[in-house]
Amino acid sequence: MRNSLQDLRHGTRSLRKNPGFTAIAVVVLALGIGANTAIFSVVNAALLRPLPFPEPDRLMRIWHTPPQKSFPGIPTFAISAANYEDWEKQSHSFDSMTIYSGKTFNLTGAGEPERVLAATMSPQFFSTLRVKPLLGRDFTPEEHLTGHGDAVMLSYGFWNSHFGGAANVVGTTVKLNEKTYLIAGVMPKEMRLPGWAQLWTPMAWTDQERAVRGEHHYSAIARLKAGVTVREAQAELSTISSRLEQQYPEDDKGWGALILPLQQDMVSDVRTALMVLLGAVAAVLLIACSNVANLVMAKTFERRKEIAIRSALGASRSRLLSRILAETSLIAVAGGALGLIVAFFGNRFMSAYLANQLPKQMQVELDFRVLLFTLIISILTGILAGLVPALRLSGGDMNDALKQGLGRTDYAAGGTKTRNALVVCEVALSLLLLVAAGLMIRTLGNLHSVDPGFDAQSVATLSISVPGTKFPTPEQQASFYNRVLEGVRALPGMQSAGLIDDLPMAGGGSHQPIAIEGQPALPLSEQPEVDVRNITPGFTSTMRVPVLRGRDFSE
Repeated sequence: MRNSLQDLRHGTRSLRKNPGFTAIAVVVLALGIGANTAIFSVVNAALLRPLPFPEPDRLMRIWHTPPQKSFPGIPTFAISAANYEDWEKQSHSFDSMTIYSGKTFNLTGAGEPERVLAATMSPQFFSTLRVKPLLGRDFTPEEHLTGHGDAVMLSYGFWNSHFGGAANVVGTTVKLNEKTYLIAGVMPKEMRLPGWAQLWTPMAWTDQERAVRGEHHYSAIARLKAGVTVREAQAELSTISSRLEQQYPEDDKGWGALILPLQQDMVSDVRTALMVLLGAVAAVLLIACSNVANLVMAKTFERRKEIAIRSALGASRSRLLSRILAETSLIAVAGGALGLIVAFFGNRFMSAYLANQLPKQMQVELDFRVLLFTLIISILTGILAGLVPALRLSGGDMNDALKQGLGRTDYAAGGTKTRNALVVCEVALSLLLLVAAGLMIRTLGNLHSVDPGFDAQSVATLSISVPGTKFPTPEQQASFYNRVLEGVRALPGMQSAGLIDDLPMAGGGSHQPIAIEGQPALPLSEQPEVDVRNITPGFTSTMRVPVLRGRDFSE
């Protein structure tokens, strides 16, 4: 320990005497360590940090698996109400099962009208997740009955942004879709399921809604019983689905069930991309280590005569090694400290840039795992950056080193070869990253050149929805939308306008089976499914969608 402290003091003095070298080495490592820390913080939030619920490994996501004849290439699908009810009643592998769906509300009575997103869920939702309100209470069984679902639970963010975090908000009311809702409680900050939900409302199904099997609009979550494996639960749900397929062939033929751990399901879309990013920044760190190793070797070679004299006076090889490694470790620790600042701003950039790609439940932050990662990677970086020059200098022929100043020696030639080898490694790693980046740019260019079938140039969009309480009939809703459309078309500079129920490539809309006139009738479950959108006259001309045959819709 005494020798180590002495080496650290000596390394500190040496770095002070060479501020230019120290600054360059620290900055180079800070960029490498900061990039790795920033990406690791995202990987930690998405893949490593457990979900903020008790026993999160027992939480499962349940999906339908659709018939591939109707849905080729689509592995999972939303759930129907009647099938969910049968799963819940007939399965024995779960402590509880719950279902939820999305709903939009128009918030009024608090300034400008605002569109808010809510999750409407079954009674077991919060108990399945084992999460309790921060303020107030859970929904009562009566509030899940048809005609009584007039209560609402606020998310932590919505509570702060719309009510200023007031503690007396429970028991007050809020107006949604021209209807008054009682605020039952506020959920804690960690409750981000589903990630887009600003509010939660009770699901009050009618008997007719409970019996629907052919429409799939819901997501299901279940908690495994203690000791039950995912494989056992999957086998049970597959058996139940086969039974339902025989019992209701018109609606359920070909439809199965799939169970996935909830966290795995949440990050399935980003796992590969994050690991590729982590590998890329690891290569950047290796390049930084090679740079610093070259700098350290060049600097240390100036002291090779001093090192040779120390060795001649009895200094062991390990003592010489520790002296050089202490210096590079100090550089790496300083680079790690500066890298944390780089990572902090990098996290803010990635959170904004990847906001639509990352699961909304994720909260990217520099927690203790990230800080520990930074400490470990800083120490390892210091060792890696100093190991090559330390081994080269401490293991060389000291007689050649003592001849410093008497012309070129084999020892100096060997140092040049080592530095050249490090440069070759840097170029190879840089070329690897350059080729990968070039391929990604080419892919993006190819995607950008794909003709989507419409022209979005100079097209602006506006999302609007009307509450059924204000416009209860389809005729009233159509009249409202037509008035909006007429007003938009009358705006200065407006060339054309049209309406569609879901924007192209937005992932929404409806999937419907089709029966083609003149072809043999097929069971509903075997009919091909197509994406269906409702549009008004003027939409195809606004989006410049060519009509290959026939004509556009008339008014």
